[in-house]
Amino acid sequence: MSSKKSTSRAASNIHLKKRAEVTAKAVKNAAKNIREVSSATREAVKAFSDSGAIMELAESVQAAATSAKETVQDVRDITKEVRNSHVAAGAANAVEQTLASAEETAVLAKQTASQVPKSAPKAIRRTVKVAKKIKKSSKPATSHAKRAMKRGKAKARIRASKLHKKLTK
Repeated sequence: MSSKKSTSRAASNIHLKKRAEVTAKAVKNAAKNIREVSSATREAVKAFSDSGAIMELAESVQAAATSAKETVQDVRDITKEVRNSHVAAGAANAVEQTLASAEETAVLAKQTASQVPKSAPKAIRRTVKVAKKIKKSSKPATSHAKRAMKRGKAKARIRASKLHKKLTK
């Protein structure tokens, strides 16, 4: 039995020796690869440095950041100008006056239509149909515009009172 043990130990030692050789070879290959990659990296860094690409990239990023900052400042300034010019309030007032004139025109058209049937029955029927179509088609737009104006007017009043409070503090 002892000969079996010694044979098995010898085989085991050979196997371990082969394994150690394979591992050593793998370590050598890894070291060689590290040297090659290190050298290539060094050359790439030198090429970047010599070409000025890194500095150019940094300058480009700085220029883009400066441009973005200036654009944001311009937009802020324009927004302040629009707010201070009260253009929005003027436009809302103009729309409100236009709606009032349109309402008055519709009332006058209705009154005129009621006078015509006595003198021209056919013409009045046609006029009434047209007036009904106009009234029917303009009613949704008019009511929607009125509601939007009321909301805008209320928001403008609230905003104006808040600004007034801030300014009087």
